[in-house]
Amino acid sequence: MKGRAIIINGGSSTGKTSLGKALQHELTQPYLLMGIDLFWFTMPEKQIDLDTVDPEFYTWTQETKDNVPYFRIIPGPILDSMMIARYKAIATYLEDGLNVIADDVIWKRLWLEECLKSLSPYEVYFVGLFCDERILAQREIQRGDRRRGWARGSQIYTHMDTSYDLRIDNSDLTPQQEAKLLAEKLTNGLKPQAFAEMRDRLLTTR
Repeated sequence: MKGRAIIINGGSSTGKTSLGKALQHELTQPYLLMGIDLFWFTMPEKQIDLDTVDPEFYTWTQETKDNVPYFRIIPGPILDSMMIARYKAIATYLEDGLNVIADDVIWKRLWLEECLKSLSPYEVYFVGLFCDERILAQREIQRGDRRRGWARGSQIYTHMDTSYDLRIDNSDLTPQQEAKLLAEKLTNGLKPQAFAEMRDRLLTTR
């Protein structure tokens, strides 16, 4: 039996990792949590620091939308390779029969396309996690380890071109409440259709 994947895609500070951990307790089968931070922090410290990062990893800009500033990451070739390898790693776990919860911030379409390619042989649920921007800004300040506007910018870009089997707005929900909601949907027969729809829309139009 091949494993099953639940991808939780959302902006920074939306609570993806907290949801993933809570979901591990709600599901009857064991799931391994393979979030994007697990791979992000494999980079040398220099490349994590925005003031010293090399453009081969990523660059960043401050932009505005509706007169409100936000922060944008522009991935370089090394970061692209890291994320593509990450999806391949997840596929290896699934091939060996291990279930995976993967919290994600899909900064560009290339990452989404490579995710669709790598995980196409498997059963994949795609969940979109959203949050009110004002609450995101508050969480960002509380965390103290993000540049102002990082959460807003990542929420803008991560949902581009995506479709979801389930959308969750967690502005007023705890991770435990979100996990119960998602687990109930899965138990009651939620169909994994978004992945196939995105493959047809994004990979077969070239």
